Amino acid sequence: MQRSFGGSRRSFSTRGPDFIRQDACWCALRFGCLRIVIFVVAVSLIAACIPEALCADELERNSSGENGNLAPNRQGDVLGAVESKRATTEITAKAMEVLKIQCHSCHSESKRKGGFVLESRESVMKGSDNGAVILPGDPSKSVLTQALIPDADPHMPPKKQLANDEIEVLREWVTQGAEWDDRIFRDTMVIAAVDPSRLGALPDSYHPVLALALSGDDTRLAVGRGSRINVYEAGATNHVLLRKLEGHRDAVQSLAWSADGKWIASGGFRRIVIWKVESFAPSMEITNLTGRITALAFTPDSMSLFGADGIETSAGLIRAWDVGVPEPRASWVAHDDSILDLEVSPDGKLLASAAIDKLVKLWRIPSFEPAAKLEGHIGLVTSVSFNPDGTRLASGSEDAEVKIWDAETGDQTAAVSGHPGPITGLAWTADGKKILTICEDGSVSVCDESKKRPEKTLGAASDILYALVISKDGNRRYSGCHDGLVYVWNAEGKLQEKLGERLEAQEQVANAINVPR
Repeated sequence: MQRSFGGSRRSFSTRGPDFIRQDACWCALRFGCLRIVIFVVAVSLIAACIPEALCADELERNSSGENGNLAPNRQGDVLGAVESKRATTEITAKAMEVLKIQCHSCHSESKRKGGFVLESRESVMKGSDNGAVILPGDPSKSVLTQALIPDADPHMPPKKQLANDEIEVLREWVTQGAEWDDRIFRDTMVIAAVDPSRLGALPDSYHPVLALALSGDDTRLAVGRGSRINVYEAGATNHVLLRKLEGHRDAVQSLAWSADGKWIASGGFRRIVIWKVESFAPSMEITNLTGRITALAFTPDSMSLFGADGIETSAGLIRAWDVGVPEPRASWVAHDDSILDLEVSPDGKLLASAAIDKLVKLWRIPSFEPAAKLEGHIGLVTSVSFNPDGTRLASGSEDAEVKIWDAETGDQTAAVSGHPGPITGLAWTADGKKILTICEDGSVSVCDESKKRPEKTLGAASDILYALVISKDGNRRYSGCHDGLVYVWNAEGKLQEKLGERLEAQEQVANAINVPR
């Protein structure tokens, strides 16, 4: 029997009632199935048409200018989202590394400089004592990114200038929402992997004086100004610029002049240059160091040189060289964080180190065995200085206090507090009766170890003072400033001169002449 819809209809009148009922049921069943098939096909067609309609509508709206751009297809959207996410992740990873390497040492949980803590996104978004530091999506209104500009005030980091690509990474990171990656931030080793030879030139506007060194006979002064070293004739009435030495790409972090007057050592980024004073030419370079050379010191016999470098927030290293030999005679981890100052005792038997870990340590020379660990400061220790006979050691700290220690026993014998700001440097006068200190606020204080507070404070500089040296006769006190000048005071504390003013004026004129028009 042919089961066709037309044949069934024709058989209704030629067959009996039973056959008619059977064919009727079968017809109904076939009709129902057909309806289901039609329904499924219709739904499929509608489903297929909806995206096309939406795309057509989107295209129409785009072409009319409602969205401004033609919408990509769905595959393009997915690929674009993947690429965007990948770019964001890469920027976040790079930002974590920059923040850990360049900023964390001052803004860790233990340091909390300015009340700002770099430990998590939550702590970052809390901001500093002065309010919000990051406004996600807007680097132009974020304190963190604005403070990185070379002539920013305040400037961060205070003692160096980030590379342009580092600044751009942080700006893009803020623009993309300042996402955080705990694993990358935690696992980043704070060790500079950049080849010093690949560093670009520092901006013309960034020339802080971070280091000073006075020759043993007090006749010449070396000034680390930005990446250059200016050597002045340190006469009684004037300071003639004798020579400009160029051998660093990063800012000169440290200087030392040998007691015999033959050598100047300068420290920058992963590199020490030994200059022969007779010709002012480089005599030797020491490279492949870990980080910035934050402190240098010759022994009194001018035969050995000590230098401090290391891994920020992890290890402060001291290295010892025989002058003229590039390989270190000794190297050891002396502190748990960066070392900020080194000083050799007048008899050459002790080396003092000051570090961010709030400790002062004494080391025996030449064995380099630990002699004492001096604890008591509640802030990072920025500077140390032996008195002229080497019996006492003074240390200055971010806690605005000077502590005096017995160099033989390591016992604290006195303290002078009440400075107007964090102490950035100090030095004994040649007679051993007074201690001069410099502070972040640009002030200079005169201290007597028998008194609990400074005798007097002079507010002379307009910016942070970093380095301090005193002539043996006490008539000239030199201090390097963030503004690129060296302030010179006499024994009475009167400001005599600002070295670098004429030089800066000349450079500004030269730059103006060379500006393309």
